[in-house]
Amino acid sequence: MPISTPPLRHLITCILLTALLCWAAAPRAIAGPQTIPLIIGDTLDEQGKPKPLSPIKRKLLDALERELGVTFELHMYPWARAERYAIEGAGIIFGLPKSADRLHAPRYSDVAAYNNLWIVTRSDTTFHFNHIDDLRGKSIGLVRGYHYGEEVDRARARKLFRTDEDIASRGTRLTRLMLKRVDAVLLFQPSLQSARDVEAEINAFMAPRLRSIGAAANAGFTVLPKPLATDSGVFFAVARHKDDGINAALARIQQRPPN
Repeated sequence: MPISTPPLRHLITCILLTALLCWAAAPRAIAGPQTIPLIIGDTLDEQGKPKPLSPIKRKLLDALERELGVTFELHMYPWARAERYAIEGAGIIFGLPKSADRLHAPRYSDVAAYNNLWIVTRSDTTFHFNHIDDLRGKSIGLVRGYHYGEEVDRARARKLFRTDEDIASRGTRLTRLMLKRVDAVLLFQPSLQSARDVEAEINAFMAPRLRSIGAAANAGFTVLPKPLATDSGVFFAVARHKDDGINAALARIQQRPPN
């Protein structure tokens, strides 16, 4: 008995359905998490090269990636450029402080973490600090293009103190402090750390660098016991026409008990 041949139209339909099923299944098989550009202000070493993210920041971003089901593609720029790119919609920005002007440009998330703003001096030139007016006439080391809060901005506007603005290299700014080019340096650190914790971290970080400074490295570093600002919020921000879903993800992360 001869084998019957299926009609041509039926054969073509089967071929098209098979191709369609293969095409539809392929993306699910090979597609990974969506890649999202994440803009961040650069943190540099003394040679001006980018440093890796701190463990605390990396832990937060890893948790957010898992919660959102995405992969962040990091782009590091000087803060002024990072802010401009975020406002233009090039990606989400992390760590851009709030200011009165910025509240009309990017859309900020809820607080993702907290920092305290500490004043660091040479151990032999400390001074009493209780209020920002105690910085009157001093030279303060800052990161160029960064924002340290409304109180610092107001003090700068009335020229309460002089500013020495440098690259985003903690080692470079602390070296300038040791060389007495500035009277103090402002540093943000996670709010769970005490002044003593921050001081120990800074002295350990700078110990190998002090050898290259020579005779001028005849003191250590002291973190003044009262921070200039407490519980300064760290935020994500995105262009106003974008929707990132970060607030809901942050809320879910923060509801979980710590590991």
